[in-house]
Amino acid sequence: MKKVLCVCLILIAVVLPVLSGCGKIEKEYDSSEAVTVLDERDNNKKDTAIPEIKSADRVMSTFFDISLYDEENYADIYLPDDFKYKVTYSGTGISMPSSYKDMVKDNWTLVETPDIKSDSKIMAGETATAVFSDSYGKKITAVFFNESTRSQALISCPIVKFSVEENFKYKTGSQYGQFWVNGVTNDSAITDVVDCLGAPSHFYSVSDNEYYLDYFLNANDRRSKITVYIDVANDGVTKIEFSKY
Repeated sequence: MKKVLCVCLILIAVVLPVLSGCGKIEKEYDSSEAVTVLDERDNNKKDTAIPEIKSADRVMSTFFDISLYDEENYADIYLPDDFKYKVTYSGTGISMPSSYKDMVKDNWTLVETPDIKSDSKIMAGETATAVFSDSYGKKITAVFFNESTRSQALISCPIVKFSVEENFKYKTGSQYGQFWVNGVTNDSAITDVVDCLGAPSHFYSVSDNEYYLDYFLNANDRRSKITVYIDVANDGVTKIEFSKY
């Protein structure tokens, strides 16, 4: 009997610590606590705002706030509602839109080529690009647009766009002259362009150092704009276009 009692006491002494140890382990890995932690993480995710897609460009951020632009570098920024073109080129004021008659009146001559002559025809809804030259030999590129439903003579169609293809400050021997387009000139730095016209509606990287800045008049007509081509490395304007369809 004493032997049996001794065996029972030994078993109790061995088993009891083991059972109490298991209780501690289960408490450390309480499943209800784990669920609570996961729930808190899920709630944190729900409260985190998903960031809007913004421009990834890191060059133009030097000149204006690119957080306003989307992934294609467009922003809801437009020229003022009362915007009017104020343009002087090679000492002559230019109005927009213009016409062949206006150019001749201001002593500009159409540079005729095998493809472009004063009696050339433009198909309905099409454009034609021509070059005018003044008495100083300075050139300006003009785009005629036939907005009618039938063919028209070039000289009867309005000029809806002008381009100064080169800034003579950067190209020796250029036949393009001095321009002043709403404050932007041959001598303008990039910051000068932004000071005059504000941040652009759109900008596009042509290469590492070449960009163009588009200025739209409104959201519905993106053809009516000023486009300024810039050289980031030289901090200057290389070309400018202005249009009004």
